[in-house]
Amino acid sequence: MPVIAWAAAAACLSGAATLLLTPVMIKVAHTFDWVDYPQADRWHATPTALMGGVAMYGAGALALLLLGPLAGVGTDIGLIGGGATLLFAVGMVDDLWGMGPITKLAAQVGAAVLLMAAGHVFGPEWPLWVSGPVTLVWVIGITNAVNLLDNMDGLAAGIGGIAAVSLTAFAAAGGALPAALLGGTVGGAALGFLWFNAKPARIFMGDCGSLVLGYGVAALAVMGQGAVAAGSGVAVLAPICALAVPILDTTLVTVGRTQAGRPVTNGGQDHTSHRLVTLGLSESAAVGTLHGMGAAAGGVGLTALVVEPALFYAACAFGAVALGVIGGSLGRLDVYRAARAGGDEAPSVSTSPSSNAQSGQGRWQNVAAYLVGDSLLIGGALAAAHALVGSGRLGSGGLAGAEGVPIVEGALLVGGVQLAVLYAMGLYRRLWRHAGTPAIARIVGTILLAQAATAGGLALVYGLGAVSAPLLTVDGLILTLGMLGSRMGLRGLQRGASLYRSRAAPGEPVSSVLLYGTGEQAMLALRALRDAEDSGRVPVGFVDPDPSKQDQIVQGLPVFGGLDACADLCREHDIDEVIVAVGDAAAGREQEVVRQCAEAGVACRSFDVQINPLGVGREEPDPNEPVPGPPA
Repeated sequence: MPVIAWAAAAACLSGAATLLLTPVMIKVAHTFDWVDYPQADRWHATPTALMGGVAMYGAGALALLLLGPLAGVGTDIGLIGGGATLLFAVGMVDDLWGMGPITKLAAQVGAAVLLMAAGHVFGPEWPLWVSGPVTLVWVIGITNAVNLLDNMDGLAAGIGGIAAVSLTAFAAAGGALPAALLGGTVGGAALGFLWFNAKPARIFMGDCGSLVLGYGVAALAVMGQGAVAAGSGVAVLAPICALAVPILDTTLVTVGRTQAGRPVTNGGQDHTSHRLVTLGLSESAAVGTLHGMGAAAGGVGLTALVVEPALFYAACAFGAVALGVIGGSLGRLDVYRAARAGGDEAPSVSTSPSSNAQSGQGRWQNVAAYLVGDSLLIGGALAAAHALVGSGRLGSGGLAGAEGVPIVEGALLVGGVQLAVLYAMGLYRRLWRHAGTPAIARIVGTILLAQAATAGGLALVYGLGAVSAPLLTVDGLILTLGMLGSRMGLRGLQRGASLYRSRAAPGEPVSSVLLYGTGEQAMLALRALRDAEDSGRVPVGFVDPDPSKQDQIVQGLPVFGGLDACADLCREHDIDEVIVAVGDAAAGREQEVVRQCAEAGVACRSFDVQINPLGVGREEPDPNEPVPGPPA
């Protein structure tokens, strides 16, 4: 029987058993008052049944007890099942009566030891004195990461199920029967439980479920490594990709709480999911976004099975930078001062991104983060160019297209030269959150200069034959795309959140805004609205008298029509406010806009930017003179 067939059988049996056992546990939990009531540091707003992990554990145990002996993997599965049972018992005691962190940590160490006793270690090709401690840290870290991720309806179950599917496919491709059987069991239980745990959740898994789920995917990631013959680097990185979302969330929480002076072990509403809600997403959208990120990261891990190692390493490097941009953007949100509006679906009150003082990041920390990110981009671009231009095999001994250049030495030389040029051109002294077209031009020009310097360095060290025009051209193109994405990613996230808020459901505390004008003044107004995240105003489109601009898209927003249709547009699109941003060139049309706004019953304001003198003895303004409207 093929390995993938065993995995599918385990998934079906485990999933079906979970679907049958979970409704029973819901009734039992309410009977014995095993209910999680709303608390200040919890997200849910309604009493919800606990102990869903009992159904998950029972279903998984049933699948493994039935299929393990049939598949001939009873010993391996028995030891790993023992670790899961230990964590299930500890989690159940913690759910019912509470338990100290030291006891839970000791149980996690015991579970990790049982995994190693079954013959599975992280980095199977490494020396035992390295792989042993790393396995211990990995199991404890991932187990707690999934436990921390259980903070919104359907989040941990969905992420755990998605990771299990990805890791099972990876293990099955390598013929690892024990790992595939465990993966099918874990994935079936998690996705079966998701039916009852998705919003609105009828039951929570509790620690007896999240600890077992975390241990299951951590063990699965370790077990699948020994089955892949693509090299130790690929075997180690692929499982990390599948669990990128829990790793990102734990890192973000740990760094955020440390910088805010809060105990890392305390609970709170500062996880990745909470930050997405603070950014403007609904709870369901935040969970769906993280599910999508988990699926994408798992897909990157699976590319190791179908592409050359060089391209896989490049994908991992660019993926790590993307996660860094997302984490850095979300980390700027001052979630510790954000107040919830109430209810499971209600988002936190949106706050502006925190300053360096608020986020605890000094200039040297920002520079260090950019240096690390750019090092990954440079390495990833060079690896991708090497694969596309040459053989794609990093073990080929030399840099593709560059005659006589050892790959490691050449990569270090290219990376050092390019980083030096980026630093010298001031790319680490700029605030990229408000970057525009001049910044794009500067990035492109800097990378052209860096490629020229790279060619000179290669020629100086290895001779003219070491300069490969195809390699440097492809490397430059890929690096340019990566640099633009990393620098402009923050603005893209803010724009995406703004567009999402513009489609927010009725009842959310936002005002829909229509902008009159599409010129430079209107672009300034639009940028002010998007940057001022706490203003409560969400732009939904433009009105412009120029017929050639109608039905066009400007900065992601539609131009609905001309001035004559302003009142009708306000009614059709449920507009709360019209902001006139045309400057002096079309000031005569303002009265018509005011009239149509009055007809539609919506507020009308003007956007104006002035530079006024400020100093001692400045002439006081005339109180009878009209004052321009403040920037929206």
